[in-house]
Amino acid sequence: MKAVVVDKDYGSATPEELETVRKAFAEAGIELEARHFNTEDEIIEGCKGAIAILGTGNPPITRKVMAALPELKFVQRFGVGVNSIDLDAAAEMGKIILNIPGFCAKELADLAAAMIMGLIRNTVYYDREIRKGGWPKCTYLLPPDVRTLTLGLYGFGAAGQNLWKIMHGGFGMKTIACDPYLPDSVKANFPDIEFVDFDELVRRSDIVSIHVGLTDETRHIFNAETFKKMKNTAMIINTARGPIIDQKALAEALRTGEILYAGLDTVEVEPIEPDDPLLKMDNVILSAHCGSYGIGAKRTQIETVCKLIPQAVKSGTIPARNVANRAVTGKITGYKFI
Repeated sequence: MKAVVVDKDYGSATPEELETVRKAFAEAGIELEARHFNTEDEIIEGCKGAIAILGTGNPPITRKVMAALPELKFVQRFGVGVNSIDLDAAAEMGKIILNIPGFCAKELADLAAAMIMGLIRNTVYYDREIRKGGWPKCTYLLPPDVRTLTLGLYGFGAAGQNLWKIMHGGFGMKTIACDPYLPDSVKANFPDIEFVDFDELVRRSDIVSIHVGLTDETRHIFNAETFKKMKNTAMIINTARGPIIDQKALAEALRTGEILYAGLDTVEVEPIEPDDPLLKMDNVILSAHCGSYGIGAKRTQIETVCKLIPQAVKSGTIPARNVANRAVTGKITGYKFI
């Protein structure tokens, strides 16, 4: 049996970690190759005969790719997001898409909190200026009292909940949230949070932190019109997916003062374009999509990748929580979803 990592150079898994995965697959009788492809055609050519494709990043696993690989049974992501995979096509063709939901929720919340406080307290700005030879004592943006601000969470899954614990528990920050897909039974467990619609979230929040996946519904939901609705002192934090924000509109909103701050772990095109105006803005913190980077998340990530496909091959069992295209579970036989 053959499996292929199709984007080994993406940067979210080291060669040593991929070697650990290779050994785990070998014990299940699966030969794992680590390659790097940039296009659908390259993936098709390089994955002929493979039962599994593994993506450390967001490779284009489209209908075209899956249709051209009839022996393909599994696609394994090293993370949560599956926006580059056609889930409907995969379900139709009986191909199982695996991901690792919630594996880095605490790390994402920690990064969001660090960006929030770094922007409010001007820490990155001061560091930049001091390294240039300056001494900007008590200058630049006057920090508000974080305890008086309203945090707005767009998405209230594990990462959003962990950020609420940090900011509400640590600072007493008032929190509102927008998550139309969250069951009322879950909302009932958070009496300190007011659940609102999207329009109210962006109008009332001093800080908007994004914790949703990238879908047709969420793509560019933060656009020029949205920024006009936000407070001119507002901050936006994105540790989710870059295209949830219209990046050109964000830069313009920051330039004109429609909003005040931005903290981005993800951008629309990675790496960020060298002429992007965000690079010249002191009220912006940028990170290289490193939100999942942490000891605990790394351990969970590699252990899970080492386990899921080998376990499916050897015992026919697959944890249902790791199946991203749930519709496939009713269309295939030979596997038990537990």
